[in-house]
Amino acid sequence: MLDNLIGNDVRVATSAFSPVAWDGASWPHLVPVGKLILPDDTLPDGLPVFFEGRLQKFERQIGVVFVSLEAITSPDTAKDGHIYFRGRSAVVIRGPAVVQLAFPFQVEKLPADEHNYWHDLRFARAQFELPFSSPEANGNGDAAGGVKS
Repeated sequence: MLDNLIGNDVRVATSAFSPVAWDGASWPHLVPVGKLILPDDTLPDGLPVFFEGRLQKFERQIGVVFVSLEAITSPDTAKDGHIYFRGRSAVVIRGPAVVQLAFPFQVEKLPADEHNYWHDLRFARAQFELPFSSPEANGNGDAAGGVKS
């Protein structure tokens, strides 16, 4: 799956990270996301941490996946810090960075359109939304499309 996302803007759930140094090389060790100091001088306090950036490369080891993220190409994305993410609080940080994916691995391509980006960030994913018809549409007063339990 990651091969198909190289060069795309992605969001990844992260358990550890290493900032990219000024010379472009990553620092020699990863830091747990719980020790991440956010722009407002707070810590994530157990919240899920997601990094966003353009997927440059990845390395898979037994049970561990590392990804290298460049700066995100779309400037109209969430700012670093706390955010309301799909019905719960989370932390979003923009790359560049080298990150270790949190288990279970969660990698998703970011929408290119600004409106779709914010909709995707704040609302449940579309594939989990069930399109129920209205009671008037099916004629039996049942909003679940005529299926009764």
